[in-house]
Amino acid sequence: MKIISDLENVKLKNAIITIGKFDGNHIGHQLLFDTIRKLKGDGDCTVVFTFNIPPAVMTESGQTDTIRTIQTHNERYFSEDFAGIDYVVEFPFNKHTMAMEPESFVKEILVEKLGAKSIVVGEDFCFGKDRKGNVDVLRELGTRFGFTVHALKKIAFQPEDFERPVEVSSTLIKEEILRGNMEDVRKMLGKPFSMTGEILHGKHVGSTIGFPTINFAAPEEKILPPNGVYATKTTIDGQKYNSITNVGKRPTFDDGEFRTVETNIFDFNEDVYGKTARVDFYRFIRPERKFASPEELMEEIDRNVQEVAAYFKDLHE
Repeated sequence: MKIISDLENVKLKNAIITIGKFDGNHIGHQLLFDTIRKLKGDGDCTVVFTFNIPPAVMTESGQTDTIRTIQTHNERYFSEDFAGIDYVVEFPFNKHTMAMEPESFVKEILVEKLGAKSIVVGEDFCFGKDRKGNVDVLRELGTRFGFTVHALKKIAFQPEDFERPVEVSSTLIKEEILRGNMEDVRKMLGKPFSMTGEILHGKHVGSTIGFPTINFAAPEEKILPPNGVYATKTTIDGQKYNSITNVGKRPTFDDGEFRTVETNIFDFNEDVYGKTARVDFYRFIRPERKFASPEELMEEIDRNVQEVAAYFKDLHE
């Protein structure tokens, strides 16, 4: 897969393209990816067209605001979702992009630069200045410029506590992450919500109570679930291990200013500082709280570890 961030000298042919923000690469996005892979014939190439920043970050004044995303930019390409994709175009999202008329975007970018043969989008797809372009406009332009359009229906899912099914979306997934509903999040993403990063030296508080952890710095743009303890699986050097993770401020010891992500990997005692790890969140265990003593905390941790071990023993993936 090749990532293209500058289209100035790009001239593709026979491209099967899907377009979107693709935050999280959830099951609806994966359907789009699967479709362009299936449509690809001899001499064709598959293209995922997205943006270098989430569109919602750009304000009307052209300024950028921080927005929490399901995946950071770097995490996006750690997943297997892009297997079989030839190109990912990270188009600059700026005031010029926001001002492009639908026809200009299609003609100048999708046709002249990317050589569109087929375009695959969701049925509610909108594009161009003031979102004036939709699937009907895209089909009309396809007739004029010689490409076909495939508009796919949204995937419905019924999260826990919902009265009826709703359409899967990045917005819904974010809401469920903030509720700590990691099992429904996993179903909508088609994989667990995860955090990937470099393993850092912490304060080694866990080691002093017989519970060593690996530590991560939570990126500012990354959405995180509520403070608490989670059943997780951690992947290091291609090996996956059962683990338990605390998100929060360690109130028993620090009650610090910044949230931390600390993970204890079961039956693991290796020096992995500086390596990259991915922590997959499977289930919320309990909220974070302050304990009267380290001993009381360890008793609770022992109970949590047993609960997580039993959960993974019964989990069928």
